Amino acid sequence: MFHTNFNEKLKEWSGCPIPPLYNPHINIAHVLLRSMKLFGSKIAQISDDSGVHLTFDEIRLKTIRAAQNLQNMGYQPKQVVGIMSENVPYLSSIVFASFSIGCPVNVLSTVVEKPDVMRMLGITEPSVMICDVKVYDLIKECLNELKNNARIFTFNGTKGDSQPIESLFTETGTEESFVPAEVDGVNDVAAILCSSGTTGPFKGVCLSHANIVAEITALNLCTSDDILLSNSSLQWISGHNTLLLGTISGVTRIITTQTFSPELHLRLIEKYKVTKIISVTYSMIALLKCRALSSTNLSSVKCYLIRGYKAPYSLVNEFNTYLPNGQVVQAYGLTEMSGVVAVNSTGTDSAGQVLSCFRFKIVDKDGIRCGYDTNGEICIKTPYTPLGYYRNKDLTSKAFDDEGFFLTGDIGFIDKNGNIHIIDRIKDLIAYEFEISPSEIEGFLIKSSEVKAVCVVGVLTELNIEVPAAVIIREKGSQITEENICKMVEDNLVDYCKLRGGVYFVDEIPTTPSGKLLRRWCKETANELFKSKNSS
Repeated sequence: MFHTNFNEKLKEWSGCPIPPLYNPHINIAHVLLRSMKLFGSKIAQISDDSGVHLTFDEIRLKTIRAAQNLQNMGYQPKQVVGIMSENVPYLSSIVFASFSIGCPVNVLSTVVEKPDVMRMLGITEPSVMICDVKVYDLIKECLNELKNNARIFTFNGTKGDSQPIESLFTETGTEESFVPAEVDGVNDVAAILCSSGTTGPFKGVCLSHANIVAEITALNLCTSDDILLSNSSLQWISGHNTLLLGTISGVTRIITTQTFSPELHLRLIEKYKVTKIISVTYSMIALLKCRALSSTNLSSVKCYLIRGYKAPYSLVNEFNTYLPNGQVVQAYGLTEMSGVVAVNSTGTDSAGQVLSCFRFKIVDKDGIRCGYDTNGEICIKTPYTPLGYYRNKDLTSKAFDDEGFFLTGDIGFIDKNGNIHIIDRIKDLIAYEFEISPSEIEGFLIKSSEVKAVCVVGVLTELNIEVPAAVIIREKGSQITEENICKMVEDNLVDYCKLRGGVYFVDEIPTTPSGKLLRRWCKETANELFKSKNSS
């Protein structure tokens, strides 16, 4: 399905080139509206919460009306549309309407707390806010503190000075003549998405119309016969791309506003006979530890695509035993690159092969390009101009080299078969005698039936030496001890992986709304507990 080519002279890898399916200079709304018209009366979206079924025609009509009504209110291209909502039925039309009038869209999940809301609204300065009525007070408070008088529209009712979202769907009488606003598809921002936030504050990642469409078409994951499920909100690239991929491919998407749980995920798969799933590694591992997994019919699933951190190969193989007609597909992706950049569809223990629209190089600490099987920083180039971080030229300039390659911060190598291998994040490596990869220790410990979740971080000793420590959630009923954990690592991994910083059991580890463990919280917690333990 995917194949990596190597240019030995340049020491550069790329996917098999394919001609662009769409004009890169157009508004992404042209592609979306055409697809929705093509699939017409087919069911595009089912809300498990409300039971609302929407066809492509219905979403298209609401998209056009919302776009026209926003234009009639005076909103112009390049003004940001801010959204704070979960996956409610009419959210898709609002996102598509924003694209249609040339306004970048910035979506936040309703579980994001005030400091991060203030940060993102301060960066994007939205001209209009669309949110769930339950977060109206938070949005109003933040806008007031930022001295932003953006108009507010609300889903699920009204409050204060908000207007109902339904007012954007009123008939205009000119729907059939609507044409999306002209944009520079390569250089204009279509979406401002949040970086993962696992190791630091959110950043506003700018994605162009051209790069989004190139990514979606290169991934080529779905056909119109598929039923697609993702547990991610549109704040994250996985949820954003699920919406766009599903619409362009003509699939039926299953949505819910409920927070991920293994039981909910399995119920949705079985109820709707889901064929394609886009998820994160943490969720797959949670499913493996769920009792309901063995009694759930997963025969409909053809592809369970996971991204985030690399899943232990043994757990991927174990999960595959529950998929009689499908397989787990590991993907490597970054928000800054519009999503997935490599896919493993061959069952190898790697991140797989490069997608057609990307170029890779591996560089050592001196910036010298490496060849096969040599560890270095993975650097990636998109087919069109990377737009970097919204209103942050300094951060953008540091993120890209002078050749236009994005510096991922990931350490890895590419083997002679063209498979990408991710070792770890540079900033997460623990410098003790050797550079220790936390994911290696985590991948070993998570296999234990007594460990529900684990995050390995570095803690500083009194001698300012960094040593590995583990923050762990026990499985329910488990009595596993620190001594047990340390002995497991000592007996099975090399000496420098020993948990010299200790093991710290917690009841829960905060996660991002996309389901990734909040590594910075684990690092802060482990360092505090390590100091406390060693000062008593």
